[in-house]
Parts: sequence; structure tokens; C-alpha cells
Amino acid sequence: MSKPRIGITKPISGDWFVYLALSLAVRLGGGRPVILSERHRRTPSDIDGLLLSGGYDVNPHLYEGRVDPKKRYDNGRDELEMAWARHCWKNGVPILAICRGCQLLNVSRGGDILQKIDPDILKTYPTGPLGYVLYRKSIEIIENSRLAKVTGHTVLNVNSLHRQAVRRTGNGLMISARESHGGIQAIEAEDNRFVLGVQFHPELLIYRRHMREIFRCFVAASAAHRDAPAQA
Repeated sequence: MSKPRIGITKPISGDWFVYLALSLAVRLGGGRPVILSERHRRTPSDIDGLLLSGGYDVNPHLYEGRVDPKKRYDNGRDELEMAWARHCWKNGVPILAICRGCQLLNVSRGGDILQKIDPDILKTYPTGPLGYVLYRKSIEIIENSRLAKVTGHTVLNVNSLHRQAVRRTGNGLMISARESHGGIQAIEAEDNRFVLGVQFHPELLIYRRHMREIFRCFVAASAAHRDAPAQA
């Protein structure tokens, strides 16, 4: 049986390190990475699972937020990823969403984003390359959630590269992890479908078994969806 094809989103140019890190994680999980971008357009039959990756902030006009003229937005990527997220949700295609991807997934379901994290909290986050690599924070995972079952833990130390976060969850989504001050660190589908969004970057922590398990379980769910009998 061929490996499940995992569509990984990326901007039309750049962010190749992110894509390569995600591709490696997908391959270690047993899948075959496929680029999804404005330059690499695909049809739904081309992928078995959707991986929404990190990057620039989602444009606030998508959730009635406040546009910051100093920030850079990628409207083409937003449009592409919103369409894929909605299609995959509607058709039961497994979704793994990371950082920006987690936020976009939430917006695609009618949720919104906390555009500015409390400055006192931000002071505890890293600000430079070395800090981004080494910094870890503890998150608490809801018992019996999909994330808890996948990782085998209810407490994890994770990295932190974000400056925005999920605020109000969208339709059909639930919170599955928070950090100590209450900030949302993971969301997932309320039902049994594999839809998981994490605010941290597991692709940068794949030397840990439980982080590799996130990708392995996602790829396995994608294979199961691909191989499931078609509904009459």
C-alpha cells in the first residue's frame, strides 16, 4: 500500500526550512509530503491529510479583528488555506494544524484570535534565535483528549514561537491544552475525527518520541480515511 499523501501548506515563496522540518516529521510518521501553495495547487484527490503550517499572522479581516498596518499579511495564502481547511472538515479529511495553522483552523470554523497576548506574559517568552531554540514552557493537557491519548501525557514541556493565540473556539472545536496562565495551547474536534491544532511546533521537537507520535497518529488517520469504504 502506498504511503498517505500529506498536503503541507506554505507561502508562495520562502519558509523552506519550515517546510523541510515538517516534511521530515511527516516522513518519520510514515507519510509522503506534498506541497500546497498558490504555486503548487492541487485537487482534493491529491492528498489524504492536511497539515496547516506556521507563518505570518492570519489577516484579521477574516475574523473581524483589527488590521495592523505595520504587519505583513499573506491574503493569497489565507484564501488557499481557508478553502482547504473547510473542504477537509466537510469531507472528514484528517487535519493537523501548527501555530498559525492552529489559528487559521479555528477561524475557518468561525472562531477568533487573541491578537495581543498580555505584555507581562510576553516578557516570559523568548525574543531571539537562541531563546526560540532553547525555551520551554509547561502546558496542561485535558485528560482523555485526543492530544493526551496521542502523546500519552497530560503535562508537556513545549517550545514557544507565537505572539498570537486562539481566543474563542470555532464550531465543532474544543480546547485540549492550556498553559499556566490559561492561554490556549491546543484545540481539537469535539467528535472522533482527527482534527488537531497545536500552538507549539512539534516538528522542531521530533527528537522526543511523544512529538513524533503526533505525526505518526496523524498519518495513520490519513491512511485510514483514504482506505475507508466510500459512503453510498
